[in-house]
Amino acid sequence: MAGQAQAGEKECVQKGEWINSNVYEDNAFVLAFDKLGRGVVNTAFGVVEIPKQIVKRAFDTGCASGYISGLFVGTGYFVLREMAGIYEIVTFPIPIPEHYAPVIDPLLGYRPSDVE
Repeated sequence: MAGQAQAGEKECVQKGEWINSNVYEDNAFVLAFDKLGRGVVNTAFGVVEIPKQIVKRAFDTGCASGYISGLFVGTGYFVLREMAGIYEIVTFPIPIPEHYAPVIDPLLGYRPSDVE
């Protein structure tokens, strides 16, 4: 009987997919806590933007001045990510922006498709 119940259920997550609330139906409770989680991650790991931007700018410019500009750009992104994280933590129970959408993208400072 348990096999019949499992066979009849809709399979939400395909093999190899990330498990997150985006593959399930809209659920305000889950979306609110996703927003809280994004806020905590942005606040905890926002400092990673500084070395990321230093390396990125140095690689893009091909010279040492990229290290200097990367420091300033990374500091700016760090402040931006920290503020976005605090905003999402404070407002997590409120569906603003609509459907608890992320305030800053990408969540972790990079997209997996950007990594070579």
